[in-house]
Amino acid sequence: MSELLFALPIILIAAFAHGALGFGFPLLSTPLLVLGLEIRSAILLTLIPTVTINLFSILSEARWKEALRRFWPIPTFTIVGSFIGTQLLLTTDPSPYRLLLALVVIGYLLSDRLPGTRRERHVPAWGLALFGLTLGLLAGVVNVFAPLIVIFALETRMKPELMVATFNVSFLTSKTGQIAGFVSRDAFQGPEITFALLTLPLVIASLWLGIRLRKRIDVESYKKALRFVLWIVAIYLIIQWVMTVI
Repeated sequence: MSELLFALPIILIAAFAHGALGFGFPLLSTPLLVLGLEIRSAILLTLIPTVTINLFSILSEARWKEALRRFWPIPTFTIVGSFIGTQLLLTTDPSPYRLLLALVVIGYLLSDRLPGTRRERHVPAWGLALFGLTLGLLAGVVNVFAPLIVIFALETRMKPELMVATFNVSFLTSKTGQIAGFVSRDAFQGPEITFALLTLPLVIASLWLGIRLRKRIDVESYKKALRFVLWIVAIYLIIQWVMTVI
């Protein structure tokens, strides 16, 4: 129970950050939770809140239907990838995934330095499917795939409103694959799921508060603080991993 109480403020802060910035719940909550929990427990704790938050985000998006029509292979194959990734998480030693999670977070922190391209590029359906599969695999094993989203958007010059809508849907479908993966192994149960359900009203309230305060927050300062925290967490996760292999 003490581990779950450790998780509550992290989940609420991450929900608030998502509401204030429009993104960031799994990106912030997962590495912070992994500092004190096994990565499997961290992912279980965030599954139900992430699904709820993404549903709110999708319903607020005006162009999600267009995004689904144009980029449907991404969310479709994200389901497949996240199911496979969850099987890997549940059947292999999870300790190396701490290092992978740290590298993914660092990849996100460095991705804004990429130059990108100047004009929109068309990606064939098979390329979108492969990209979706890769997103899903990362979602399944570390619960985060933000760096790939940023890189994809930079390299294709995807319109921002379509990018947000497409990846909100993809986040939701990746959670579907993860839940199916846990259920197939009888692992979608236990104190983490009970705790997530009981605290869901608090998560929604924290998300709502972040949304309400979005216009009053200095977004750039907030992003800098978030990036600072993520750098510290990523370095600490690497140190944790090194200590396990020495």
